[in-house]
Amino acid sequence: MSLPLDLRLARRRPDVAVAARVLRPSGLPRLDALIVTPSDPSGVLVYFPGFGTPLGPWERAKCQYLAGVSGLQVVLTEIPGMSRYGDPIPRAVRADMLRGQIGSWAELNLAYTSAAFTDVINTETMQVFGYSTGCSLAVASLPVLAEWGPIEGLNLIEPVAITQRNIASLQAHNLADWSRLPISLGTNRGHRWVMEAHREQRRLPRVKYGVIDLLAIASVLAGADLAARLDRVELAWCALARGERSSLCRRADYDQLDADLAVRGVPGPTITVKGLGHQLWHSFPAVTALAEAMLGAEARSA
Repeated sequence: MSLPLDLRLARRRPDVAVAARVLRPSGLPRLDALIVTPSDPSGVLVYFPGFGTPLGPWERAKCQYLAGVSGLQVVLTEIPGMSRYGDPIPRAVRADMLRGQIGSWAELNLAYTSAAFTDVINTETMQVFGYSTGCSLAVASLPVLAEWGPIEGLNLIEPVAITQRNIASLQAHNLADWSRLPISLGTNRGHRWVMEAHREQRRLPRVKYGVIDLLAIASVLAGADLAARLDRVELAWCALARGERSSLCRRADYDQLDADLAVRGVPGPTITVKGLGHQLWHSFPAVTALAEAMLGAEARSA
């Protein structure tokens, strides 16, 4: 389906409780987490964010939309190696990543997710949600998450690791998409609370990461690991979304992923957001529309 960009926000910011946590499981470095809890949650949504995402007011508001639309308790942690504390990825994990292997990085991320689950109320149903880099971690984490509770659906926005390319090409595509960021941010104008949240976010510390860790993450994203892993897992439902102008999630690779899921008979919407690129998740009109299209009652009953 093609999703036109409606610059009107679908609703006001949901009034959903947000709790911030600092996690340090088993002596691992600290990471921040958010637990977003609607009244009487029907299950849990495990949210894997994109590269360099600080868990400030900007991301809190997105989580509130996800929780408000889905009725699920949202669990979000920083990604190891990209936290506001600046702790590096452990050497053994980084060595695997430099070889294009994501498994140990996903296991490390799951250690923090597990610690955050001590605040989870209901695991009768589970949705798994990823954006960009988070899509790779989400798919790599599926076998373990399935042991924690039944996974009702997988939701991937702008998956990157669905084609093989070298790191130079990955960087070129990344730069092309960053040039489109002002378009995504511009869609928030006219929505006062959104702009205030963005200004507040910019005043807060950013996440920190080192050059070697950046190379390790790029090595993972430059391969087709996500697509290969997706072929090996059972899926009850899968929603896909990309920006029409995205370079990091190219149309031909995205269409192939869609076709592979269709051959397997996996239901779920495949969405293209008109007029935006990879950073569509920085547009609150797009956030509200995608939350409804991927997690709303009509989408899940289709």
